[in-house]
Amino acid sequence: MDYAHFMLCCLPGFAAALAIYCPLGAKRRACVPPLAWWLCLAAGTVPFFYGLSHSTFPSSAARITVVGNAYDCVQREVHTGYHHDTIYGFQLVPEAGGQIHIETGIILPDWARPAVFDGRTVRVAYLDDSKRTMENEAIEIEILSGKHAGFRDSVDARLMGAWLCIPFGAAFLGFGIAGLKSMKKDAAISAESDDDDSPSK
Repeated sequence: MDYAHFMLCCLPGFAAALAIYCPLGAKRRACVPPLAWWLCLAAGTVPFFYGLSHSTFPSSAARITVVGNAYDCVQREVHTGYHHDTIYGFQLVPEAGGQIHIETGIILPDWARPAVFDGRTVRVAYLDDSKRTMENEAIEIEILSGKHAGFRDSVDARLMGAWLCIPFGAAFLGFGIAGLKSMKKDAAISAESDDDDSPSK
């Protein structure tokens, strides 16, 4: 998943965290023990990184499966502001029909060794969507012949798939980070408020 789509997936989670965090107010947040904020971080980390490593940006596009020989592995950089993503690509020559340029975030073994990579037979399932960052984005690749035959890797592109773990995890991460960063400030505001509310002697 490229950086721009990754941030787009995070936004609903961060928005949900802020929608709960801000209305609590400093006085209520000061009553939350530090362990609770750390638990929020832990609860968010696992689904967040699971979704990031097992999914790509969701799509309703048709899935096309092709078997053919792979050649000419290349890499290209996609820049988003100061961030850049590496996209891997190769030419797939099917048993019938013309060659197809495939791009993917899946890293195949011996990717950069043409002597091993070129000519091996692979089964590729890719998205028929020309508007995506990656051209003919492969979401599943299986090596059928040569070295590493039997290797298979995939990413989830379903609309109701693993990508949902990203905003879910981001919500807990955002809540925990915000709580930890403002603990001292919230405690000071709460103490000041208590002093103001105490009866004068």
